[in-house]
Amino acid sequence: MRIILQLSLLFLITIIGEAISYILPFSFPGTLIAMFILLLLLASGIVKEEQLTECATFFSRYMALFFIPAGVEVIENLEVLKSSWPAVVGISLVSLFVTFLAAAKAVEFTEWIAGRKRR
Repeated sequence: MRIILQLSLLFLITIIGEAISYILPFSFPGTLIAMFILLLLLASGIVKEEQLTECATFFSRYMALFFIPAGVEVIENLEVLKSSWPAVVGISLVSLFVTFLAAAKAVEFTEWIAGRKRR
């Protein structure tokens, strides 16, 4: 029952993010807005980490299932990928580097904030 309540909370936050995205005068993904809202709720203490632990564990355990549709789509469009594989590999490598750099800077920033709070 707790997983259903936790999942309901996540769905509610997602719906709010999508509603904000719909209202904005420019295009912005509602899921990113929802993640930012969740971050704010967790950082402010309104939502506690323990309130989402079971649902997050469930999603982490079965995350591979969410990639099956993307894998099937890649296989279905293999001919398109064959003709443009150098561009796909190049973009993948650049985005991998940018993602690693962004994650590292986010961790550094988070550690810096945590260090300031401890003082």
